[in-house]
Amino acid sequence: MAPRPANARNPFVYGRVLGRDDAACARPAYETAIREAVRDRGRLALAGDRRLGKSSLIERTHERHGLPLLRWDFHQVLSVDDLVRRAAEDLDAFVRALSPVARRVTPWLREVGIGIEDIRVGAHGLEASLRTRVPTDHLKRLLGFLAQVARRRPMSVFIDELQDVRDRLPPREADAVLGLLRSELQRMRVPCFFAGSARDSFRGLFVSEASPFFESARLLEVEPIPAAEFGAFLRKAFEAGGHALSEEAAAVLLAVGGESPNDVQHLAHETWNVAVRATVAGPEIGRALDKILADQTPLADAWLARLTRRQVRVLLAVALYEHLGYATEEFLGAAGEPRGAAVVGALKPCVQGAEPIVEKVGSRYRVRSRYLRLWLCTRRHLVQELVPALRPDAAYQFALRRVCAQLPADLLGPA
Repeated sequence: MAPRPANARNPFVYGRVLGRDDAACARPAYETAIREAVRDRGRLALAGDRRLGKSSLIERTHERHGLPLLRWDFHQVLSVDDLVRRAAEDLDAFVRALSPVARRVTPWLREVGIGIEDIRVGAHGLEASLRTRVPTDHLKRLLGFLAQVARRRPMSVFIDELQDVRDRLPPREADAVLGLLRSELQRMRVPCFFAGSARDSFRGLFVSEASPFFESARLLEVEPIPAAEFGAFLRKAFEAGGHALSEEAAAVLLAVGGESPNDVQHLAHETWNVAVRATVAGPEIGRALDKILADQTPLADAWLARLTRRQVRVLLAVALYEHLGYATEEFLGAAGEPRGAAVVGALKPCVQGAEPIVEKVGSRYRVRSRYLRLWLCTRRHLVQELVPALRPDAAYQFALRRVCAQLPADLLGPA
């Protein structure tokens, strides 16, 4: 195998939506469903866990087939004012990309641009001036401009994290926004896509009779990429860059990275950066993981500094016993709490706020970031200091192997 060229581009991308030219594992069933929805002017809602590549699937499929796509991202939307501002800015960027020449010579497109700019300026302070009624006036006007574009240009609309409208806005305003979105989008008869990471909350928008979006889109569950397919993609990408990746090493990348394609791509990206030998194996993956965990240290240290010892112990229990319900005897013993309600109280700082590091999934809590979780789990001295049951090395190593049996040997310790 030829050595890697000095100017070779790292094929692995993480932390953003994948584009047409980025290396990505094919997911033909989902891509076909997206193309069919475009063809039929249908509505498709992709539901699944966070960071499984739902947004990338929608955007990359449209890009690969040259299909215009307007994306509205309502993740952690703060208010109707914030929602309108985001939607106006994204629609403005979409219209500007159509054609600079067309904007100068086409009256309707020029009118749309001027109207959007007017909304962008006028939307600020909207809620303060419309206290007595639901503030959706600007949103209705904005959707009217979108309808003008949709009548003249083939396009799709993609609303990401739609459930945050229901979860984060006051109920009356959320229902007004959702009702307006559904009615106006239905009139446009454009292909519509939705994606959400809070499974129960997002799914409820389309299956609950009380929701304005009840039965308004086909639900499609997005699952993790099968290991065999993802492993084959990793080996092929490494080979194209001048490295051999064995099936065993690919399995380690997948096990350490977890179910998120983004996390696996992150680890593969750093592994590719440190690889100098023809064959990539455990030592390279270990150095890459060390680098990723080191990058987590400032964030982790900042969080630990703001938590009490009791709260840190509960957080460590979440990291190590993610598979257990927080009210189970084993979890409570590790957390040092007498009952589940005490766990809920201790985790409040980690769950709430603009950038929470823990989330609740049914009867379990989990650390949102895969690599922050591994950072917490591998702080041996801190874990053994705060969790008495894990002070024996054998008990700690057993718990760590249950989190990820494929961690490098220096992190797992002696068998």
